[in-house]
Amino acid sequence: MIRAVIDTNVLVSGLLSASGNEALTILAIHQELVTPCFSAEIIEEYAAVLARRKFSFPPEQIAAHAMLERVGERFNPVDFSVSSPDPADSKFLHCAMVAEADFIVTGNRRDFPDSPYGRTRVVSAGELLDWITLGT
Repeated sequence: MIRAVIDTNVLVSGLLSASGNEALTILAIHQELVTPCFSAEIIEEYAAVLARRKFSFPPEQIAAHAMLERVGERFNPVDFSVSSPDPADSKFLHCAMVAEADFIVTGNRRDFPDSPYGRTRVVSAGELLDWITLGT
């Protein structure tokens, strides 16, 4: 099973559009092809961002993070010497490292310029889908 930390931008994009790689990534999580890895801090960000007025998500979509919690694995990262150029994204990196996740799935690769981080590679939603379907 593929273990991945899902960046908030992937979750939001997948909920905004029913088509596209991000939506297929959420579907892969629903189908248990991908196990999402998360921390309390990541779940808090998901909830806060999904509740933003500008997205106008209905309540069931705002609660999408609950599905990730239900099928995923929670971790309590410790501080690491490595961080993202965007300090707000370091929580994803730290979670991936303690979880020994296969991937961080993001639409902002520039926030993770030193990939790979141990066994964790930074990929787009499309690249994750390639791993699911092709194993590469």
